[in-house]
Amino acid sequence: MNSYLKSLIVSLCIIPFLFSCQKENPDQFTLDGMVQGSYYHIVYYATQTQNESVKKDIDSIFSKVDNSISLWVKGSLINKVNNNIDVEVDSIFIDCYNHSHEVSELTSGAFDCTVGGLVEVYGFAAKNRQKVTDKQVDSLLQYVGYKNIRLENKRLIKKYKQTKLDFNAIAQGYTTDLVTNYFLKKGIKNFIVDVGGEVRANGKKENGKLWRCAIEQPSDSSDVERKFNSYIELDNNSVVTSGSYRKYYIDEQGEKKSHTIDPKTGKSVTHSLLSVSVISSNATIADGLATSFMVMGLEKSKAFLKLHPNIKAYFIYSEGKTKYKTYATSNLNIITLN
Repeated sequence: MNSYLKSLIVSLCIIPFLFSCQKENPDQFTLDGMVQGSYYHIVYYATQTQNESVKKDIDSIFSKVDNSISLWVKGSLINKVNNNIDVEVDSIFIDCYNHSHEVSELTSGAFDCTVGGLVEVYGFAAKNRQKVTDKQVDSLLQYVGYKNIRLENKRLIKKYKQTKLDFNAIAQGYTTDLVTNYFLKKGIKNFIVDVGGEVRANGKKENGKLWRCAIEQPSDSSDVERKFNSYIELDNNSVVTSGSYRKYYIDEQGEKKSHTIDPKTGKSVTHSLLSVSVISSNATIADGLATSFMVMGLEKSKAFLKLHPNIKAYFIYSEGKTKYKTYATSNLNIITLN
């Protein structure tokens, strides 16, 4: 065989090898839909191979969360626990229990997942709102207390059978973390996940810049168009916001009832704090802390943050009927729009 023919054969063998070694370029993909009574919006960069099962896998994550801790799914584990049915709980339920307990301990009970009975009668759970009296609140309050429940051999043990659990205050943050962990395990490193306003961003956008998350400006009405005048950049972090200006109703006495319930009084919070955004690498804990700060109010939250200087938070509160003011921890960079 002459040298030319040998060279040709070698070249023909190398060409397909080179093609097989070429990496797929990532494309941008977007997923939108409804979950847990709210929206989800996900943007990520992945190769076609990585993307093959993403939509199906994320739908499966949403379904598993609903079947474990959703009060709106009749046969969910949390509903069975609340109805005192002897049932073995799954890893999702256990995670949410453990995270709830952690935040409860950290905040001295400002966060408490055993407020389910109160949330129910106020009409913020799966049942219709009732006319709530002080006597009824006092009656239910005796069954509230995170120290009155414990996990034992994958079963929830309750001191009082009347105690009802509600993980809604961390459910969306927890779901955001589950989707985040799914992407990272799959090798997808550049994405932003938003489940009902609980956001986690990783890596960067296609232009090489960090992901940005806007912070909503509070409104006196839940029906008006959402407005934003500031944002933060997320460097492999989560931002979770809790507010009293979207989920509320006006009762028979003309009083505004927020969905945030103080587990120590059993009543809807009424202070001047309108919204809290917490920034953390863990959306679940951030979700729990944001709710805790809404319960505490601004001054108690400031005192708490002095003891925990690693936590980043941004507060919007009212001063008078129409004037809004803000407070940010010194370790947080808020970018205001002109």
